[in-house]
Amino acid sequence: MGLFIGCDKSTSADNPNPAKPDAKYDFNGRILDVLFMVGGQGQMADPIVAKLKEVYPGLNVNVVYDHNAHEIMRNRVMAGNPPDIFDLNQGFYDYYGAISEGICKPLDFLYPLKTIDGTKTLKDVMDFNAIQKGYLNGKYYLMADSIYTSGLWYDAKLLRDNNLNPPTTWNEFVEVCEKLKQKGIYGLSWSGRWAGEYAMNYFFYPMVASLDYDTFIAIENLEDDAWDRPAVREVMNRLKMMVDKGYFDVKASGMDASEIQMEFIKRTFAFYPCGSWLEAEMAGNWPADFELTYLPFSGVSDKNGTNYTLLASVVSGISSKTKNEDIVGEYYRYFLSDYDTTAKVVSTSLNGLPLKGFSEQFGHLLPKSVQGTWEAISAGNMPLIQMASSWYPEHLILSGDSITAFVNGDITADEFAKRMNEFNKATKADSSIVKYTREKKS
Repeated sequence: MGLFIGCDKSTSADNPNPAKPDAKYDFNGRILDVLFMVGGQGQMADPIVAKLKEVYPGLNVNVVYDHNAHEIMRNRVMAGNPPDIFDLNQGFYDYYGAISEGICKPLDFLYPLKTIDGTKTLKDVMDFNAIQKGYLNGKYYLMADSIYTSGLWYDAKLLRDNNLNPPTTWNEFVEVCEKLKQKGIYGLSWSGRWAGEYAMNYFFYPMVASLDYDTFIAIENLEDDAWDRPAVREVMNRLKMMVDKGYFDVKASGMDASEIQMEFIKRTFAFYPCGSWLEAEMAGNWPADFELTYLPFSGVSDKNGTNYTLLASVVSGISSKTKNEDIVGEYYRYFLSDYDTTAKVVSTSLNGLPLKGFSEQFGHLLPKSVQGTWEAISAGNMPLIQMASSWYPEHLILSGDSITAFVNGDITADEFAKRMNEFNKATKADSSIVKYTREKKS
């Protein structure tokens, strides 16, 4: 998959210290400047920095973790002194605007650098399907520092106690929901207050992609009448059936995320669309016998179909003004290819990295529930990255409000599609909004 924008305003910074594949470096007296938000990935830069200081004793590394890192970044850009590496909250910092303004350096210079063991290059070991965010004009500008995996979650004990197997097709999913209903247990629910994220990203889009991937891309690309396509209508029909048959807990959909997660923990309903932070976020609330498990199913009609696991990432950029390309190169070399350092990063963030074979190498370091998502990808689930909500923030709000109105019976599937199609048309017609386009297939 790819992303393209109409123009690229990035410029080449003066580069006195280029990264070189076979260089022997002396960083004595040099300073690397790193800025990180405070977030779910924890202080993941610390193991990398510690390794750099061990290998290059004369190197100084300034690392700042701050809840207002995005404001610090803006001020430093205005002052002409941006940090070399920055990992910021995407809800408060417009990375795409930064790329178009030339603030971010393309990652190209990293690709020929040798892995720490010298057997491969970084390009050989990076999984580019996992770093689609920040791909513009054929270049990658952002590194995925920590990857959250998302989809449906369930309690394996709940299914086992009711003599039910985890569903692998839509018909099996419906059968499980029917049998659970007979036990007084709903099949599915989510927070209506956060439906743009939980309902759309973790349930709706993966299901659309499983039915017709090109329809998912059409939605991303604001194509006319994308929301009228058969795959969208099929998902809407499925959801209406879930509501009409009492498989969907409508009243719980009015709760906040933490409230509905408690209902999930109490086994009020069986399947919950969420991200891989769920186990850690609700720590201290799980019953001792709750077996939180990822369901590697996103709506296929038969077992030959393709299931998708949605990926969302915390990302870092590199300043186009950096005078330390060589040190930055070493930072990412140790981050991505020194096993001990990478393992410490994973143990800190407790989520994935954009590395081929990640599950086999580092999956054992993840919480058990999160391991299941990466095992699913290794077994054939395709990564899915949803970008429209990042490009067009109103998309997230409107889609969430609309799917909630549909579940509550306030609008029909036709009205849902009309709302979203009108958003596409209005966004395309607004010349003040930068438009993005994704390729149909990789």
